Amino acid sequence: MATALQNRPRLLAALVFGGAGLLLPTLWFLPVIGPSRNAVVVTLYIGLPGLAAAVAGAVGEPWLEPARCPSGGRAVARGAGIAAGALVVFAPLLALGLKWTEPGWTNPLGLTALILWFSLVAVGWAVAVVGGVAGWLVWRSRQRTARAV
Repeated sequence: MATALQNRPRLLAALVFGGAGLLLPTLWFLPVIGPSRNAVVVTLYIGLPGLAAAVAGAVGEPWLEPARCPSGGRAVARGAGIAAGALVVFAPLLALGLKWTEPGWTNPLGLTALILWFSLVAVGWAVAVVGGVAGWLVWRSRQRTARAV
């Protein structure tokens, strides 16, 4: 399994960032929304961040190649940047999801801006930390693969 992931670096990055994208909202929101057992709410607030992080990880994976990223510190910074990109992907997804499930929301663009702003203020620091760790993990795995070849 590890060899298959090492041969597919975008898949590895998508899985690592997607897992990190599931971890943070699960810890943040599950104690509040878990008792409701509403699948739509869990999908919007836990599933969509994981999906957005996986997409951002797959797209941002070339930033973490050892040839382009010479140090672990840069990998942490680039991972935080990829995580910030995941917030940019997540905001319109949540806005459209809320528009679809809650008919009273009328302006998805304004709601996207509000979601992006409040998510940066509320959890931006945690997203940067978790993204930095995910970026370092992907970079370290890629570095070990490059050394083995």
